[in-house]
Amino acid sequence: MADKKDGYYKALSNLALISQIGISMVVPIIGCVWLANYLMKRFDLGVWVLFIFIILGVMTAFINLYKLSQFSKKDGDNRKGG
Repeated sequence: MADKKDGYYKALSNLALISQIGISMVVPIIGCVWLANYLMKRFDLGVWVLFIFIILGVMTAFINLYKLSQFSKKDGDNRKGG
């Protein structure tokens, strides 16, 4: 019975991690696109602003992914040792 609970815990833990990765990648990109569209309409800027902000959003998403992987790696090491 304990093995079954451990299996459920691992499955839910993996699902939570995948969801967190997806959200931490999508939110900065969508936020940057929204901000670029706002700035383009407000200040009558060109499309180049959108491209710059998309690049910033993707870079931010990958930084978040890197930080999350480092945190997950440390958390996994603590579980194995403790």
